[in-house]
Amino acid sequence: MGTRETTPSTIAVESARNVAREVVKHGPLSRSETARRLDLSPASLTRLTKPLVETGLLIEGEDRADPQHGRVIRPIDVSADLRFIGVKVTLDAVHGVVTTARAVVTERLEAPLEATDPATVTEAVADVVRLLLAREPRAVAVGVALGGHSSDGRVVDVSRSLDWNGVPLGDDLARATGLPTVVENDVLALTQAQHWFGTARGLRDFALVTVGVGVGCSLVIADQVVRREDPDTPTVGHYVIDRSGPVCPDGHRGCAIAYLSSPAMCSAVSLGLGRPVGYDELLQLAADGDVVASRVVRESAEALGRLISAVSTLTGIQNVQLSGEGIGLASIAPDAVEAGIAVDRPAWARPLTTTIQPMGFDEWARGGAVVALQAWLDRYPVAFTAAARNAESAAQSESSVPTLPGNTA
Repeated sequence: MGTRETTPSTIAVESARNVAREVVKHGPLSRSETARRLDLSPASLTRLTKPLVETGLLIEGEDRADPQHGRVIRPIDVSADLRFIGVKVTLDAVHGVVTTARAVVTERLEAPLEATDPATVTEAVADVVRLLLAREPRAVAVGVALGGHSSDGRVVDVSRSLDWNGVPLGDDLARATGLPTVVENDVLALTQAQHWFGTARGLRDFALVTVGVGVGCSLVIADQVVRREDPDTPTVGHYVIDRSGPVCPDGHRGCAIAYLSSPAMCSAVSLGLGRPVGYDELLQLAADGDVVASRVVRESAEALGRLISAVSTLTGIQNVQLSGEGIGLASIAPDAVEAGIAVDRPAWARPLTTTIQPMGFDEWARGGAVVALQAWLDRYPVAFTAAARNAESAAQSESSVPTLPGNTA
């Protein structure tokens, strides 16, 4: 991998994009607060903000009184006109949303998926994007979340659920829709949405565990999402909970998928009751006290607790967010989840913080929109005048000189 050249202009451009990211995530912000967060001088912030305001990415708000200092301030904020399209692909449907730059959903659309071959999925997603564009033509980028791995945001390297390898979904959709498109693993996309705009906003370290058709987990450490670089690395779904437990579709005994995936739970209850049972009915039966469903849900909830404990023990993370379309089992049997956590943790360990956030597929699609926003900000064109570039370069160079013992400021 080559070394990226860093010049005064690239430093200034990336600094300006950092300003945009900070305002999008935390705005509206006063200029002084933005400068403090990014460790910038007021003059540097003014230079970096100017091209962002001129191109309409950021806007200047109305003057208002600062309640802390009594001064009049003019906050900067992201444009309310920006829109992004997010898509979640499942095995039988395409879920699409349009969001603002703060991930507020303004439009929703769902379309059936007749097959999962690349051509059918590409066309189905493109149709959903076109329909959403007809409703909201201001959309500037698309993000697609699916069960799979992409190392560059353009090609799906592998998706075992869709049986794909090396599918250029991002490039094909960009050609079909005319909008820049990024492809991301669905759990990572959901994590980005929670990190920037959701229940984990403001947390520098947390784990997201998802339960549904599959079992997923992603980490945020030191305010950065941890990426899995190798698509052939097993995911947390294959972490063994109990070697005497049920068998998963890959032949592993007692792994998280065997206990927690909705197909596995439905299969166990259907076998016990002698009839087909769907996941929603399964949860309702357990809530109503059905013996078979209650037994399966409690065993699964305890397995979830043991998985949570393992994630915390291996990473040191104390805050675990629980989500996914199947996480309702944790709400039905919270005591079983706590019992599972306690089994593998010493009595002196600090209690974990767990937050249950049930989500439908629209929330996964919202994750796609956030990934689209982030990629769009990463590429946002920033044009400085020559004088501004030189001034910013001088400011950056001066701030990078270390102060040695004996030096005077």
